[in-house]
Amino acid sequence: MHVLGRVAALLALAAGVVIGTLVGGTVGGIVGVLIAMMGFQGLTLGVDGWKYVSAALATTGGLALIAWRHGVSATDLGLGHATWVTGIIWSVGIIAGIGIVIGFAGRHPRTQPLFADERNDTSGVVAARRTLLDIPFGTVLVEEFAFRGVMLALVAVLYGSVWAVVITSVLFGLWHVAPALEMHDAHQATSGSPWPTVLSTVLFTGLAGAGWAVLRLFTGSLFPPAAFHWAANGTGVVVGWFVARTRTVVDVLDPDDEPSADL
Repeated sequence: MHVLGRVAALLALAAGVVIGTLVGGTVGGIVGVLIAMMGFQGLTLGVDGWKYVSAALATTGGLALIAWRHGVSATDLGLGHATWVTGIIWSVGIIAGIGIVIGFAGRHPRTQPLFADERNDTSGVVAARRTLLDIPFGTVLVEEFAFRGVMLALVAVLYGSVWAVVITSVLFGLWHVAPALEMHDAHQATSGSPWPTVLSTVLFTGLAGAGWAVLRLFTGSLFPPAAFHWAANGTGVVVGWFVARTRTVVDVLDPDDEPSADL
């Protein structure tokens, strides 16, 4: 992105935090969160590593300020001490279950092509950094805190829990329009018009957001949806990296052969 675009996105992020903090009423908080998150996405488009994580941490801090200004407690955010043990237990089970499912999908010949993303054709160090740093302390932190934390709590004040789940999930789906376009350009399974990729991604992530919001309300903790989010994205990177290695080896040894299902 051009430097001016980054500057504009940074200003939008800052404006969102200011609006969410200074404008009275719950609606002001909601609008502030939305503007700040749009600014964050524009600022970090095509960015990874410590720059991405730093922006995510700063944005999360701004969202925390908005939450504090509007009286959203730690319990409202799913971070109350009373839910820590339950949340961690749920998280461990979720990570194990998702890891098994995605690991199996990465080995099966029918589903293995779904992980053939050119962005995973990188070094093991970069893949590990994305899995252990970029995703948990960047993507998951800011998105879960924004959509299943602050936004869910603020919308629930106005419309109740059911509508809070619906509204935040729709917004979460729309949030993935830009990432869907990026994935369309990088994925071997997509070609032609990007709209099928965008629509399917928005639908899938919207439904995932609904499930994670329900999980957040059911457990009372933000940890389980965050664990689900990290397990799905992180395991996908790991499996995608192995698939990329497998396909590269097969192409070098015999370009006419089909890729092996073995990782």
